[in-house]
Amino acid sequence: MKGSTMRIKRSKGSIMSSTAFVAAVAVFCTMLWGTAFPCIKIGYEIFRIGSEDIPSKLIFAGARFFIAGIIVLTIGLFQDRSAMKLHRRDILPTGVLGFFQTYLQYLLLYIGLVRVSGTKSAILTAVSAFGSVIISAIVFKSDRLTLKKLAGCFIGLAGIVIMNLGGDGLGGFLLLGDGLVILSNLSGAVGNVLSKKISPGRSPVQLSAWQLIFGGSGLILTGLLSGGRLIFYDHGCFWLLLYLAAMAGIAFMLWTMLLFHNDVSKLAVYNLLIPVFGAMWSGLFLGENIFTLTNMTALTLVCSGIFIVNYKRTQKKQVSEPK
Repeated sequence: MKGSTMRIKRSKGSIMSSTAFVAAVAVFCTMLWGTAFPCIKIGYEIFRIGSEDIPSKLIFAGARFFIAGIIVLTIGLFQDRSAMKLHRRDILPTGVLGFFQTYLQYLLLYIGLVRVSGTKSAILTAVSAFGSVIISAIVFKSDRLTLKKLAGCFIGLAGIVIMNLGGDGLGGFLLLGDGLVILSNLSGAVGNVLSKKISPGRSPVQLSAWQLIFGGSGLILTGLLSGGRLIFYDHGCFWLLLYLAAMAGIAFMLWTMLLFHNDVSKLAVYNLLIPVFGAMWSGLFLGENIFTLTNMTALTLVCSGIFIVNYKRTQKKQVSEPK
């Protein structure tokens, strides 16, 4: 098989499956995704995108993911040019992955967020963790749904709810608001499972690059056809977009590599850290005190949920003495 250096084989003894390594990389990815919260808000200001201007937001998101895909593709070409080539057999599965993990997830999210408060959006983000665990249990026999996994997700969700107590209100349920945000997170959960499903025989770097390019292109096209625009008013616009793209590309690439070697449920619970890091990064950028009792309680609960899902008892081997 060509490009064999990039088409990594799964190995149970691989460092990519070790609990400490997975935790470190997963936390790093969620920290990167968390920085997107304040940076996107800053982006709307410097690109002068109004709160109701969904088409321009879609172009902004699409440009971010398209450039992210180009960055990952460039990294892959330096490692193994042949492994990054998109063969005919790769187009459909990679395109479907890009549709769910990037295009549909963010299309629904940006439309839904117009009618959803920041508090509710953070809480609803936890749906992706539950969705990934449940869908993975249906698709993969080896990734069984257990009470331990559900308990970990519920404890993590409790942390997100506590963090947002006293926020901008939960209000009622709006189908075109809350409903779309939930569907957005479920689309991301489907993307996680699909990424795991189609990864055998393919490079995780190749999958990350092309799904971002496909999904980002779709968002740009949808935004343009809807009358949106993206104007670079100064150099700050370029550098912010480049950071958001690089952050997304690196995080997606590492996350896809982890999915290649580990069960979806083992990683899904880490998604609960994204709104926590988002709130903390926002606080740091705005000069607010992030070391509050609610934030620390939330972080403790989310980490406890992650520990419960991933904890495994080590059984001691009994050595029988010769009689």
